[in-house]
Parts: sequence; structure tokens; C-alpha cells
Amino acid sequence: MTAKLDASALIYLNKAGLLDLAVRVCDELVITQAVYDECVVRGRRAGHRDAEAIQEVINVGTLRVVSLNESGQQRLTAANFDRRLGRGEQETIIEALEKDCLTVLDDIRARSAAAVLGANLSRTETLVLEALVRGLVGPVDFEKHLLRLAQVRGMRADELSELLRIGHLIIEVMSHDRANDRPEGFTD
Repeated sequence: MTAKLDASALIYLNKAGLLDLAVRVCDELVITQAVYDECVVRGRRAGHRDAEAIQEVINVGTLRVVSLNESGQQRLTAANFDRRLGRGEQETIIEALEKDCLTVLDDIRARSAAAVLGANLSRTETLVLEALVRGLVGPVDFEKHLLRLAQVRGMRADELSELLRIGHLIIEVMSHDRANDRPEGFTD
């Protein structure tokens, strides 16, 4: 599955050191030219260290930059987005709809606009939950990654608590399923 990231999702995943995990969950990470301009071009001008780190991720092929095609440009114009949404968020939503792939957005306005248009949505922290479900991380790494992402994002304590609870439920179910898959007569 391909995932289109907006600037905030890209920055959060990069700061938390979770871009490699996101690639393992999604197979391919893509940003639009507007997101690149926001994160790398303007980031360099503003002296943000993230800009160089993100450029390196692009250089090694972990992250791909795309431009909207003509159909996407037309769809962007027709969408008539709220002016408070940035160009990167708008392009990310349209590109994900055009390619029928996952849209990773954390901003509430962008998420609402994407939902109205029928986009397949995820938040950055949902990728960490998905890594747990797919067996890409164990319980300890799940908590470590989620706590680091929560710190970077400035996540509210109630949101973090709920995500940790969901993670623990997943771990419990997965442990129960493994126990039920043991051969008859098997004991610990």
C-alpha cells in the first residue's frame, strides 16, 4: 500500500525516527511537490535541520516526490478547499484520491476535508498501531515508538492513554491467538 504524507505527518515521523517503520508498514511513502517545498525548500531557508534529513530520505529512495498530473490539478481546483488548508495538505488529499491510496494527515481540518471527499485516512500514530498488528514491532517497541511520536506531536495524555490501551488489547488478542494455535497437549 502506498501512503501520501502531508508536511506535518512527514515532519512528525522524521523527528520521531519512524520513517523507516512507516515504509515497512506502507511499502511506499510519497509526498507532493507542495509538501517538498514546505518541508525542504522553505525549511532550509528557515534553518530547520529536518529539511536536510528529509532531503536525505528522498535521496536514498525512502520517500518519493510527485507532482499532480493534469487530472489532479483539475480536481484540486474543483475541490474548492477551505482557504485555511495549506497547499501541501490539499495536494496530498487530491493525490491520494487520484491514486486510491492511504492519506496520512494529522491536522483536523485536513482530515475533515479528506473524509468529506472519501479519502482513506490514517494518522501518524495509527501507522504505529498497524506495525504492531502486522507483527513488525513487538510490545516494547510499540510503546517506545508511540511514546516518542506522542512527545514529538505534543499528543494529549488522553489520546496517548487510549492508543496504549488499544495496543495492549491487540497484544492480548495476539497472545491469545498464538496460545490457541499450539499443538494439542502443548504446555508452557
